[in-house]
Amino acid sequence: MGEVSGTSFTLGTAFRPGTVDADAVHAMVSVLDAQDAAPSIERLRAWALAAADVRRGDACVDVGSGTGTMTRRLARLVGPDGRVLGIEPNGMLRRVAEERCAAAGIDVEFCQGLATELPLPDASVDVVWCERVLQHVPDAQAAVTEIARVLRPGGRALLLDSDHASRVESDIDPAVGRVMLDAFMSQVANPTAARHLPRQAITAGLEVDPDVGSSALVYPQEVLMGSQMARLAAEQAVADGTLSREQAEEALRSQSAAAEAGWAFSAVTVFGFVCRKP
Repeated sequence: MGEVSGTSFTLGTAFRPGTVDADAVHAMVSVLDAQDAAPSIERLRAWALAAADVRRGDACVDVGSGTGTMTRRLARLVGPDGRVLGIEPNGMLRRVAEERCAAAGIDVEFCQGLATELPLPDASVDVVWCERVLQHVPDAQAAVTEIARVLRPGGRALLLDSDHASRVESDIDPAVGRVMLDAFMSQVANPTAARHLPRQAITAGLEVDPDVGSSALVYPQEVLMGSQMARLAAEQAVADGTLSREQAEEALRSQSAAAEAGWAFSAVTVFGFVCRKP
């Protein structure tokens, strides 16, 4: 697939440890910031933090910390007696997180690491936060097992992730939308991550709370006008030969026109699980 809007950001390079191109990093940060601003994501995060009773003095790890939004939040919750470590494999995102923590006056440590190889000893933390990370991990079971390993008895893992098969679009022809979704999902390592989390957590020796949180990540109209992610999915479908160029462009025009009119609706469901170490 070629470049989109003059950048080298593609579905294949999105949220990869080795992505360092300036345009691609800017695109990743923009996506994360837009999701951070979503009221539905805030509701799910608040629910998860309350359900797990994150408290002062806890030792916390933010796995796949990205721009450090939740790392900073955890640091405020645990206070000076607690400890928070942000683990992020992408060095460019880690730099953004460090800069934002410094600007906020929050002293948090960040380090390089993978969800499947956490640089921590056994039974060393009280809380693990892992949000919308496992969808990018080919072996999510290994990552959940690793999260269980570093939890102390009584520790809590807060696992929030998407199921991209739940995506809905209001103004793209349904048949075309399904083809675009298939193209998108083909480029994501673990696109239906959320639905597998209960099995993976129990297999790793964790107990899963019966109350499961969920929230629709609804994309704002301004994001849907000329949506980069929709463009990438359409380009991938054209490259795969599953859509014609004309079908792809019509789908993108339809979504942009609906967004300009203010009635476009595009959403994907994010689920939240509170998992406990016996």
